[in-house]
Amino acid sequence: MALNLSRNTKVFVSTVNGVTAAGGNITGLSASPGGTNNGFAVGDVLLGGTSDGNGTGASFIVTAISGGGATGPATKLAIPNNMRGTGHSTGDVITCTKKNGATLSSGPQFTVTATSLAAAGGGVTTDGSRTGTGLFKGNEKDANTFRIGVLDGYSFSQASESTDVVINEAGATPKRGSERFNDSLAPAEWSFQTYVRPFKHGAASFRSNTQHDMVENILWAALAGQALNNRKLHSENSGATTNSAVTLENGNTKIDFDSSNAHELLKLNIFFALENTTFRLNDCQVNQVEVDFSIDGIATLSWSGNANSIDQIAAAAHIEDPSKSTEVTISGFTEAANTSALYSEKYNYVDVTGPSDADYLRNKLSTMTLTHKKNASGVLEVDATSSTETYAINITGGSLTIANNITYLTPETLGIVDKPIGSFSGARNISGSLTCYLDTGSNQLLKDMNAATDLVSNEFDMDLYLGGASNATPLVHFDLAKAHLQIPTIETADIISTTIEFAGQGDTISSTDELVVNYKGLTTHSESGYDDEDSLAV
Repeated sequence: MALNLSRNTKVFVSTVNGVTAAGGNITGLSASPGGTNNGFAVGDVLLGGTSDGNGTGASFIVTAISGGGATGPATKLAIPNNMRGTGHSTGDVITCTKKNGATLSSGPQFTVTATSLAAAGGGVTTDGSRTGTGLFKGNEKDANTFRIGVLDGYSFSQASESTDVVINEAGATPKRGSERFNDSLAPAEWSFQTYVRPFKHGAASFRSNTQHDMVENILWAALAGQALNNRKLHSENSGATTNSAVTLENGNTKIDFDSSNAHELLKLNIFFALENTTFRLNDCQVNQVEVDFSIDGIATLSWSGNANSIDQIAAAAHIEDPSKSTEVTISGFTEAANTSALYSEKYNYVDVTGPSDADYLRNKLSTMTLTHKKNASGVLEVDATSSTETYAINITGGSLTIANNITYLTPETLGIVDKPIGSFSGARNISGSLTCYLDTGSNQLLKDMNAATDLVSNEFDMDLYLGGASNATPLVHFDLAKAHLQIPTIETADIISTTIEFAGQGDTISSTDELVVNYKGLTTHSESGYDDEDSLAV
């Protein structure tokens, strides 16, 4: 196998593993098409009928034509994962009834016959170790697979645990040997960085026009909830009943922790598609994210977590790889093991990773305000009604960390290399630190906190606006309604500065309102050929 350069890596995150539980996904087609093969253009999407033999849902993309004109006979077809249909049997005849969403009442007619199937009737991955959880879907309201643009420095690995048995004897000639036994595989570890990237959906997208969203939506959903919010409209969101951390709203898209009180949060499959092979991390949990406020940088998120196992998707199982789609040649319908990434990327997931599709945020534009109640004597007090003090702080750096403190369980059976069987979440922890120069705002904060000697638990309303002022667009707003601040420390350098340590607290110790994150995008993303009502990616 050729070498794999890390800079050519693509990362996909999905709630499914690319195989349906029912099986019967088409991987091969017959030697020649039936019907009229003419009048097609490259990129045409041919939709099968509502019932194709024993299955349904198969569709194909024209990737090459003959004749040298803009239209002509199709010579190659691509089958992205989400167009393979379900429940098919070998020999099923699929009649294409639509082209690009329009009914084929006349002109090109096209039929093909299924010759090979993925996990026919079995509904398991190629290696047979996991039940199928669904086909990859993108650019429609029930999208489940997304490409995530990651920065250099990503990692994934799984270590093994072992035991050494040694001999310890007395005497003139003691035995000094040892033997090592592999006991178990530790939970896999993964980490990568992403930019903070809000955007707005356009008229041709899988959500409603002008709906705010973020590239890293699925990661937030797994960090703070139990389900992916794949609804189209904010009006379709039913709040906590969705068990989703991401709520669609008119003015922005909100992330909260109302659905995070669970032993297991949303599980993901993460695919690292290298140049020549793809690794799949199964049953991933997002354990932690760190938001970076470095003053001279672009706003980033450092994601990390664990997985039960890592496997390598074989070339023959490229249907389980979101970076690939099967391509067949009509002259003989020879199946290609490798395929055009253009069509798998366009139809398998929502691609909003390009500079023209989503916004970047500049940390230097970030702002922060702190508000706390004061009593009649001007001293900070939680239950005071006399007045409030607002501190405008110009931050120079810092970070905010959200951690789930997830623990994994692994059996300890003699004679077997055990694997992790699952995980459970621990205490939710939201904390961070910010640095700023010692000036009017920060000095007043320091004086007031030093004076509040009876205030063992404070409640600052902390608003962090990442990328601009409170009314800016694009913007991400971190709202900690009751942040607990430690007394700031003084740092001596060329310019005297101070460090503010804080922790997010809920209304009570059992509440989930420690933090709310609001995304507001500026740049509009649309996919040509799609709309939110009748996506071609079905």
